[in-house]
This record gives sequence, structure tokens and C-alpha cells, in this order.
Amino acid sequence: MTFSQECHHSILNLFVKVLDGLNAGVKRLGYSISGGLDVDGNFYPDLAIGSLSDQVVLYRSCPVVHVIRDISIEPQYIDLTQHSCQGQDGVCVDVKACYTYTAYPDSYSPHITLGVHFEADIERRKLSLPHRVHFLGRSLSEPEYVHSVEVELHGQKHPDCQTVTFVVQENIQDKLRPVSLAITHTIRRSRHHHQMGHKHHNQLSPVLSLSPSNTLYSEVNFIREGCGEDKICQSNLQLSYQFGTKAPISNAFIPLPRDESDVPVFSLSDQRSVVLEVTVTNMPSDPENPQEDGDDAHATQLLVSLPNTLSYSGLMGQQVLCEVNQNGSQALCELGNPLKREATVKFYLVLSTSGITIETTSLSVHLALSTISEQPALAPVTAYARMVIELPLVLSGLAHPHQLFFSGAVRGESAMASLQDVGSAVDYEFIVSNTGQSLQTFGSASLNILWPYELINRKWLLYPSALQVDGQPHTHCEPQSALNPLRLALDQPPQTENLKGSRKVRSHLETKDDLIPKSPVGKITPAVSASERRKSLTLDCLLGSARCLLFQCPLLSFSGSIHFRIRAHMWNSTFIEEFPSVSAVELLVRANITIKSNIRHLVLKDAATQVSVMIYPEHGLSDQHSIPWWIILIAVLAGIIVLALLVCLLWKCGFFQRVRYKDKVPQYKAVKILRQETQFQDKTFILHKKQWATHWSDGTI
Repeated sequence: MTFSQECHHSILNLFVKVLDGLNAGVKRLGYSISGGLDVDGNFYPDLAIGSLSDQVVLYRSCPVVHVIRDISIEPQYIDLTQHSCQGQDGVCVDVKACYTYTAYPDSYSPHITLGVHFEADIERRKLSLPHRVHFLGRSLSEPEYVHSVEVELHGQKHPDCQTVTFVVQENIQDKLRPVSLAITHTIRRSRHHHQMGHKHHNQLSPVLSLSPSNTLYSEVNFIREGCGEDKICQSNLQLSYQFGTKAPISNAFIPLPRDESDVPVFSLSDQRSVVLEVTVTNMPSDPENPQEDGDDAHATQLLVSLPNTLSYSGLMGQQVLCEVNQNGSQALCELGNPLKREATVKFYLVLSTSGITIETTSLSVHLALSTISEQPALAPVTAYARMVIELPLVLSGLAHPHQLFFSGAVRGESAMASLQDVGSAVDYEFIVSNTGQSLQTFGSASLNILWPYELINRKWLLYPSALQVDGQPHTHCEPQSALNPLRLALDQPPQTENLKGSRKVRSHLETKDDLIPKSPVGKITPAVSASERRKSLTLDCLLGSARCLLFQCPLLSFSGSIHFRIRAHMWNSTFIEEFPSVSAVELLVRANITIKSNIRHLVLKDAATQVSVMIYPEHGLSDQHSIPWWIILIAVLAGIIVLALLVCLLWKCGFFQRVRYKDKVPQYKAVKILRQETQFQDKTFILHKKQWATHWSDGTI
């Protein structure tokens, strides 16, 4: 018979074990099993199993001990304001563990040494959070949160106790979650006073009962202030955000403008950062029932997750501490421990925009607010803003001189031999400045100049003669044929036999896009109506008072500025014919920048301008069209004659005849009445009381 040194638990403990016989030197067990035998006499059943190698394997049952434990913790609540450690600062907590055991039979009472293992803050460490306590008197090989001791049990019902002390670390953040403890006991060794059963059998060591578990879980709570009468902190954290930028000098927060959908719009030009304003409040949701929620929010934190286009750059505002990871994609900000009832925290996250590309269309920041107080409906928030790329192009224009005058005689187009014959010269200059990236990065841009070259009755207005570009070589504006189309010479008249004829015949082709806007088809009308004489007028293509030619100049890759200069001449004869009695004419030349790009969120800010030139008639020109003096004299004499005839007519009708007074006042005849003497028969008067007389009383009797 082979005796196995292994022991198996009794059936009472419902333990399942696989017996293979390898430890007993048997390759394979047989099918013959004999149970219910107490071979070693320890009052526990043994098991005999046959094998195919003509051997019997005996499995003996180990004695089972039932450990009884009693754990007490002092103090029961942790008060961080009360330093309870002796000889040092800090808050100490004593954990006392008392053990005893029982076994079957009562005569079985070995000396058992239990190993007791204390482990603290197990729940926090499961969350990969740092521990908050450390044990005193532990060995150097043990971590701070672990302590092991031994308990000596000298037989059944002989208890023994051990006390361990842990210290709460200073300046902990988590003051709401309890300090969880796991206390585990195991049998390290046992010694028997006498042997039971047959002397040739070795006494087996006892094993622990499977029920209850050999690990006891307990916890120590902190004193919870600001959590109401029920000592349950129910917070009501609310988060709001706002995108903006900071002022260059004062660093003041400037909110971003919003579009028609109330979405903030961030324009990327020369700005290197965007600012996110974050506001967190802890107010009761129902002011009439403030005890329902809004308690102190313990360990309030905000986890900020940034996209690849943004990175953490800095912090402004209240004293909020943020821990940032290595690449600046996440920031964990401590908002308060606790964040008190009715408290408000506002701070500003400065985010770098160095990762933004031309493909970036939006900015989204994930904000996750957390607290260890009870608030189950605390959901994360995504701060969103639409992004547009603003090209740093600035367009400006000027004219020299800005005032022109017209006078002289009217000359036809066929009589023009040189540019001096056309009229006064004026120089227009348009300046395009670029302070950012190359325009080729975004697409193809062009400068568009709306040139008022004629009136709506097709008479010349502003004759362009030359266009020069400085700052960008190999740039040509189209159409080139619109510059000096009559080929007028600067000093001497050219051969213009082929140019003579009707004004409607042009030396360049006009397309639908060249004329802005179209003039109505029909009878040619004068440029100024009779009701507009002696007034000031504005000639503008957008108003329809002039016809424009479109000059388009491509803007290639450049930095700095480009100057476009156009030399033109005012058509003197047109102004003499059409505006002789107008006091002033304002001539507007408009220009803008357009860009063709696949980037839909590309915008231009200062991409349009207009240049105004005031044109006045020379002194004396308007006098040529005044009324002659003799016409005025005839009109005065005619008025006098008409007045005299009117007076004579009224005189003939008797209008001026005088009426006598007696003819107008009526006459009356007087009648004399003789005076008669009045005779009185009786001078005695009798007073008669009237029946309607009122009786008055003063209220006395």
C-alpha cells in the first residue's frame, strides 16, 4: 500500500480535487475505490484507490480548523483636523485583529501559528490610483500599504490579538472614498501535543475551513462635512464653455464671433493660440429645495482631451492646477477638494494652434468633469467651434490727383490725336499686401478692378492708357487691349484714319463679363436728366450710372506688397456735354480680391476697396449756360405791363370805388313818449307770507 502525503478536504467542505496518483508514484489509478475508512485515526474519513500496478493509494483527510476572528478599528472615522499619532504629526488609525479557532474533535488542539496580512487602499489601487496611507512598523521589504504579523493560537478557544497602525498621508486629494482594508489569515505552521491514531502514521497539518473566507474586507470612512444630514454628498456640477482669444496687450478674454447657427467661428490668420473659457458651478438644482443636491463636490477634476490640431499651452484665471502629459494632448485640472456648495470656478485654457492645417475645418475639445460625490448624470461635454482660414491680404487704393476739372470746347473722338487731347490725367494705385503664407498654398487669387470706362449712353468717361505692376514680375493684367484702344500718342498725333467714325466702333472685343452692369437697349438718353441739373452726382457701375470694364490681375506667390498703377485720362468732352450744370461729379473705381480654391472655409477680410475722384466744372463754364440779361429785362417789363392791365380791369369793375358811411349804416326814426304821473291809492304795504318759503333751524329747541 502506498500512502499519499497529500491530504484532501472532507466532504463536508464540498471541495473538489482531481486525484491522479502521480505524487504517489502510480502512473494510472484503477477503478476500485474504498471510502469511509479512518485509517490514521484522526476522526476524518480516508480514501483508498486501487491502481493498475498492483498498488493501493491511500489519501488521508487533513483536520479542518474553523477560525473565528474579531476586527476592531479605532477611531471609526478619520478626522483630518485631529492629529492622533503619538510622537509625530498625522492621523493614525489602529486596527486590532483577534483570532481563535475550533476543530473536530474537541480533543484536537494543536498550537497553530497564523500569518495575518494587512493591505490598505485596495479599491484605489484597483483603479491605478496612488495609496493614501502607510503602515508603521512594517518590514523594509514590504510596500507602504502592506503589513504582515503572526498570531499564536495555543489550542482551541485560546484567542490571541495583534494591533497594527497606519498613518494617513498629508495633503491627500481623495477625502471622500473610505480607506479599504483587506485582512487575510493563513496557517503558517502547527505543533501537536500528542499524536492521534496509529503511531506509524505521520500527523497531518490542519487546513482552514473554506467557509467563511480567510479574507475579511473592512473600511474606514472620513468625516464628511458639507454633505447634509444624511452624510451623503450629492453634488450638482454644471459645466459651460466659451471659445475666444486674448487681447495682445492686456490678455483680456475676447469671445469669438458666432455665425447664424450660434456656433463660434475661429478665424486663423496671424493668431497662434485660441482660449477656452471654462466655468464650473455647484449650485442646487431647485432653489426652493436646496437640500436635495448641491452638496460639496469632493475631488472635483476636469479631464481635458485635445485633438491633434491643438495642444496645451498655458492657463489663465483662478488658481487651478493642471497636470499635462508629455505631448500636451491631455490636461487633468484640480478644481477643488471639495468644491463647496454654491461655488463657481472660472479659468481659461490657452491652446496652441500650431497643429492646424488647411484641411482643418473645426475645433473640438472633450471636457470630462468628475467627482467622487454622488452625481450619476455627470456626462462629458464637447466644446465645438467652426474654423475658417482668413487670408492676411489687405487691399487699399488711392488716386492722384483726387480732384479734376473740365472746361473748354467739345471735341469728337476722331479729333483726338494724343492723350493730352482727351483731358486731365489721373493716376490710380492699388496696393495688395500679404503678411502670411504663400497664396499658392490656398489656391489661385486675382485682383479685380471695375473700371468705369464709359457712360450708359456709350460716351467715353475714363480712358485707360497704361497699367504697371511693381513687386511681382511677369504679371500681366487682362484685357491688355483695353489699354489705350485708340492708340493715341503721348506727344504727336498718330495716323488715325482707321479709327475715325462712329463712337460705337471699338478696337477691342467686349464680352458679357466685361460690362458691369448692362445698359438698357433702346434709345440713347443723356447721362443727366433735367431734374438733376445743378446737383452733385455719383458715377458708379454698381449703381448703374456707368459701364465698367473688368481688369483681372493674377496674384501669384509673393510676400510683402504689390503695387498696381493705372494711368488714365478724364474724357473732357463727355463731361462738357453731359455735366455742364452739375456742381460736382464723384467717379468711383472699385477693386476686390477673389480666390479660387477647393478649401470651402477660406475667407478674405479686407478684400475690397473703392477709390473716389471728385470732378468739378471750371469757373465760368456754368456761366455759359446762364440766362441772358435781356431776357430777364423783357420778363420784368412784361410783368409790369400785366400788373398794370390787371389794375385797370379792377378799376373798371369798381373795385377801387369808395362807399359812403350813410349808405351803409341803416337809419331809424325816434318816437317821443310822454311822461305820466304815477298815483298811489294806499301807501300801506301788506306783507304776505309765501307758501314756498323755507324754514331754517339752527338745531336748538
